[in-house]
Amino acid sequence: MRTKLREGERLIFETRAHWISVVKPFLVLLAAVILFVLSFVLAGSPTTTAARTVQRICAGLLVVAVLYFGYWEWFRRRDIWAVTNLRVVDEKGIFRRFSKESPLDKINNLSYDQSVPGRILNFGNVEIQTAAEDGATVYRWVARPKQLKETIAHYRDEYGRELGKIQDGEEASGTDGKAEKTRECPFCAETIKAAAKVCRYCGRDLPPL
Repeated sequence: MRTKLREGERLIFETRAHWISVVKPFLVLLAAVILFVLSFVLAGSPTTTAARTVQRICAGLLVVAVLYFGYWEWFRRRDIWAVTNLRVVDEKGIFRRFSKESPLDKINNLSYDQSVPGRILNFGNVEIQTAAEDGATVYRWVARPKQLKETIAHYRDEYGRELGKIQDGEEASGTDGKAEKTRECPFCAETIKAAAKVCRYCGRDLPPL
């Protein structure tokens, strides 16, 4: 993952696009290899000018096919979904980078689906529903989609529990701790603690609340 982690953040799970997403570029490459080999096998010996021209064309197609497959394979390796203890990061791109973050506390619903080939080869789609206006986000061609979905769900719930403990602690301290309440001194107008009996600014005795 190229996205930098924040202070106190740790990477929990990472997956990327499945190799099935580059099957089409691979088939193009395979066809170019077959044509290149056939251009030599069928040319015979000695080769004619026409045969050499065909071989050059096939060689050029093979180079293009290699570059085409190489680009999409590189893109696949950069198509990453990562789960941290704070957020889900979706990033992709080679020359132009795309990155989208979904905070765990904003994720409402999670689901994943796999076709029969997807269950055999372990790939599928994962859909997350957030509280943002964008609505649902679908991650396609995900390797290990079930693990991604379960990891998000587990750490979303854990994050919610931790956040709830913090909020409960803040409410408790605000309710029970009278020392945290303040009032204004009637003599010097400075802000002082509500339970104070003498103003620490003007030194005068304070009337009871």
